[in-house]
Amino acid sequence: MSLNVEIDRWLSYAPAGALLASLDGVLDDVLRCEDARLADAAAHLVRRGGKRLRPALLFLAAAFGSGAEEPDLLRVAAAVELLHVAALYHDDVMDRAESRRGTPTVNAMRGDAEAVTAGTFVFARAIRVLADVDGRLASWASQSVLALSLGQMQEAENTYNLDHRLESYVQIAARKTAALFELSCRAGAHLARATPEAIEGLGLYGRALGLAFQAADDALDVTAQEATLGKRPGTDLREGVYGLPVLLALHQNTPEADNLRQVLRRDELTESDQAEAYRWVAAAGGINGAFTIAQEYAHQAVTHIAGLPGGEAKDSLVRLTRYVVLRRN
Repeated sequence: MSLNVEIDRWLSYAPAGALLASLDGVLDDVLRCEDARLADAAAHLVRRGGKRLRPALLFLAAAFGSGAEEPDLLRVAAAVELLHVAALYHDDVMDRAESRRGTPTVNAMRGDAEAVTAGTFVFARAIRVLADVDGRLASWASQSVLALSLGQMQEAENTYNLDHRLESYVQIAARKTAALFELSCRAGAHLARATPEAIEGLGLYGRALGLAFQAADDALDVTAQEATLGKRPGTDLREGVYGLPVLLALHQNTPEADNLRQVLRRDELTESDQAEAYRWVAAAGGINGAFTIAQEYAHQAVTHIAGLPGGEAKDSLVRLTRYVVLRRN
């Protein structure tokens, strides 16, 4: 995959760019399978590229150590990206999503059973790679996947919950999104034999960045168009999964919040209902509030790497915090 325009906006550290350009071949190798249909399903989203933020984070974090073997960096980066992809497959089944990355989902094309099987296969291949490279990384990854699973269950338990607490939302975001961002940073620094202080700072950076990413992503689900977002907007709202802008609006003691509650209590939301709900979310300050929170987490991320040496790698990490808040997809 050649570096796309989105990556070029924030990544200026040339070694990380070169490694990203080599990642597709490694991903293909990891996903090899004797069952051609399973291999095709497993590679469906990988072929669409995506932002590749987690591999990029791993490569950047490795810049703050004494050095790492390039083959190990590439295989671990591929594994981390595949953990993310596998989670998307399972997410799409639970959300009954019809599109992802501008293409139909596997569950929409081939059914839930095949999508779940493909996701499980991708999870297994990723963990196998990590175990082969470094058992400690496999242990960290298993903890991240456990957190992701707990977050997914917690999210499911709160569907259609108009009183969902913001504290619970943050915990879900930390588990479902931030855990893999943090893993990427810690893994890259660990492979490069960085100091414990650097590993910890980069890990905390990744966690805060993941929370900023999720807050901005929730806002985009309200404001972005399908052609830009790569998936059908509003899916979470229709499925009763209320993102940060909706929750912020619901927590207001205002007429706008009351009107939003009335809309969300309807049995099934039509497109007109969804548009009305989002108007009340905006009127109650939910969208602006979500972007403000995203900016706060992005600022936290930068503070966690303040003590790292300067250079293009650190500059890229700082620019990335701005990108995750200001992006349009």
